[in-house]
Amino acid sequence: MIKADKRIVFLGDSITEGYGVSASECWVAAMPGDTVNHGISGDTTAGMLRRFTAHVLREHPDYVVIMGGINDLSEGRSLQSVQQNLQAMYEKAEMRGITVIPAVCVMPDYAMVLENAWAQYYPGIRHLQENLEQLAAWIRSYARSNELLCLDFAQYFPNYTTDGYNRYFSDGVHPNERGHAIMAQIARKLLFGLT
Repeated sequence: MIKADKRIVFLGDSITEGYGVSASECWVAAMPGDTVNHGISGDTTAGMLRRFTAHVLREHPDYVVIMGGINDLSEGRSLQSVQQNLQAMYEKAEMRGITVIPAVCVMPDYAMVLENAWAQYYPGIRHLQENLEQLAAWIRSYARSNELLCLDFAQYFPNYTTDGYNRYFSDGVHPNERGHAIMAQIARKLLFGLT
């Protein structure tokens, strides 16, 4: 567990940034202590890797939570390239004495995703579910092998959404206010032992 007096950087894409909700409703905003949200909507793991020095190393955090890959895979980039980018970030942090917390994103509501007009412009949408599941398995395995805490939203989020998974998303990918509230509960419990 993380002590609340530690500095934590959250690095990711729109799900970390809080796309579609106010800054105060984003799940990261509910974390205690000294936190920095470096989520950028639309970013890929390649983009996260490029800005790693500026947005992680220069912040001098004790911990970095890294969550990404859904944009890469939606755009048709290979699962292997996502894994390589994530591992490169994990290793950069570890070399600087920053504790890595790999994160598994909330799985989309795929039926809802396909209802969006923009879905047709993303070549990886057709295989997104299987690729995200494989990525989640790889992240979990990496965390286990390296004895790291894993922030696994995909595993726990469905437990809170028994009244209808799609009720917690704005477009099938981005959690709405209710979705972010659940993510906050999960993160506070897994990272800090808080209810």
